[in-house]
Amino acid sequence: MKVNKLLKEKSFLKSCGLVGKSIQLKQIAESALQVAPTNITVLITGESGTGKELIARAIHSNSKRKDKAFVAANVGALAEGVVESELFGHEKGAFTGAVSRRQGLFETANGGTIFLDEIAEFKPSTQVKLLRVLEEKSFMRVGGSSDIKVDVRGIAATNQNLEQKIREGTFRSDLYFRLAVVKIDVPPLRERPKDIPILVHSFIEKLNQESVRKISGVSDEALELLMKYHWPGNVRELRNFLESMLALAPDRRIESSDVKKYIDKQMQANRQLPVVTGKSVETAEHELIIQAILSLRAEIINLREALSERNHLRPEQRVVSEGSSWIDQEKVGQIPTDLNVEEMEKELIQRALEFTKGNRKKAAQLLGIGERTLYRKLDKYGLR
Repeated sequence: MKVNKLLKEKSFLKSCGLVGKSIQLKQIAESALQVAPTNITVLITGESGTGKELIARAIHSNSKRKDKAFVAANVGALAEGVVESELFGHEKGAFTGAVSRRQGLFETANGGTIFLDEIAEFKPSTQVKLLRVLEEKSFMRVGGSSDIKVDVRGIAATNQNLEQKIREGTFRSDLYFRLAVVKIDVPPLRERPKDIPILVHSFIEKLNQESVRKISGVSDEALELLMKYHWPGNVRELRNFLESMLALAPDRRIESSDVKKYIDKQMQANRQLPVVTGKSVETAEHELIIQAILSLRAEIINLREALSERNHLRPEQRVVSEGSSWIDQEKVGQIPTDLNVEEMEKELIQRALEFTKGNRKKAAQLLGIGERTLYRKLDKYGLR
């Protein structure tokens, strides 16, 4: 019986990409397998890239609902005004552009499981409706007047501290307790470094099976460096690194020089900050944009110096690397270096919007922040 339990736990973890021998992983498997056969709501917490959706899918696959739909709703990826329509559907004429009745994700998931990712992004008004559908198994479409009954199991996930959100008044405590009937915390990869060699060999084996190209192995020195790296993108980043090695340096062993080159590149880019457990995404994104501001301040000074030198050169000697920066070099001299943080932040956002020709999604990516955060800052600085 004990052997069967261990095998089942190992199989469950492997299906989630959570390969390793750490006690945290064993606890995740135990909790998930215990709750899977029930209809209990589950809250999965952890940083981006730790495998929260994979755990949710594995819970569904081990449940009585496994033959029904698993529907993933990424709230953070939805535009602000369409969240409720996406979740609950809408009636014809409910709003401009609603030319016909449309089912929402809860109806699509009827009989199965709905996975609510980035649950902390829900507005308070949507939180009320979500609480109702989880408790009463009924809701109304946007623009509708009659209740729709559904049989759906809810699994939610977040990379934010919901307890802190409750204290701040941005997340409902009753919804939190409804979601967190069972709570599964997924540790970041940096907290289980001894699992990294096991993960690496597992990923290499899988990648080699899927591709004509092969990774022939990994040196001990390379493994040691991989174990020391903090992996802000967690398991997802580790897999991406190995995939890049398969594509760019196939049919050979991964050496320490490969890992050093990757780590150096990540440190130089300095765009992805490791999110500390318990720190909100809003705080982390603010740090990212402040970091970009400081980089911009340095870039302004450096470019001014370069422009000053260039002005003493003949036209044919002036070389400007096109696309080397999204800051318009000709306008750099117009930007004061003594601006305060908010003024620099506003300037940075304006430059990103100019560079992307007003494409807010691309501007957010360029700045290294979420699209919702960008919208809030556009409102703050009157840039809408």
